[in-house]
Amino acid sequence: MENIKAVIDSGTMITLSTTCLMNVFREFVKHNQIDLMVPSDVARESVWRPINNMRFSLNASRIKYAFTDVLINVVKSTPDIDREKQKILALANNSFFVNGKPLALLQLGEAEALALVTTNGARALFIDERTTRSLIENPLRLKEVLEKRQDQRISLNQQNIDAFREMFSGLKIFRSVDIIAFAFEQNLFDHELDHTTLELEAALYATKFSGCAVSEKEIDEYMALVRK
Repeated sequence: MENIKAVIDSGTMITLSTTCLMNVFREFVKHNQIDLMVPSDVARESVWRPINNMRFSLNASRIKYAFTDVLINVVKSTPDIDREKQKILALANNSFFVNGKPLALLQLGEAEALALVTTNGARALFIDERTTRSLIENPLRLKEVLEKRQDQRISLNQQNIDAFREMFSGLKIFRSVDIIAFAFEQNLFDHELDHTTLELEAALYATKFSGCAVSEKEIDEYMALVRK
């Protein structure tokens, strides 16, 4: 069976590291035969920059171990990745407008992760950040959220939105909270936690409090299904 190619963003790695769930994540990646990649710039952002700051050094070291353990493969930037990154930034950051001015919705790290998806034929993206996911899955919902946040009307460049979404047609997107939920369903908590709903709920809320874009309502609804 061919391994599943996937790309992981810095936010998901940081969430899993901060919550001490890297062992669960390791079992999830191995069990599901995932060929996991991270762009070199994202690796720099999540490991090499913070590792000398004692406030973040332990989390960065946990992620670094995932690199040296070859759980996550660091992919160096190439001209193809750079070109794809610039294309992605141009489309995403010229899709939503306030008073005729474009909103910069994607940062360089997120764009490079997306560029790695398209250049390497990845089928899945692990990302906790809400905006990137919404751009791909539900841009109209994102428009509503931005209008509330900006308290102004948002206009769209539908052509750019359609072109951006077409680049990621069929891509599956997972947050760290989704990874933990699937790991529980696959009975992969053994190397870190007891396999009970108490530990599951604690882990899901830990990811939320560490930055994963998930609501309490989503967690409560999922826990209700698990407890049936």
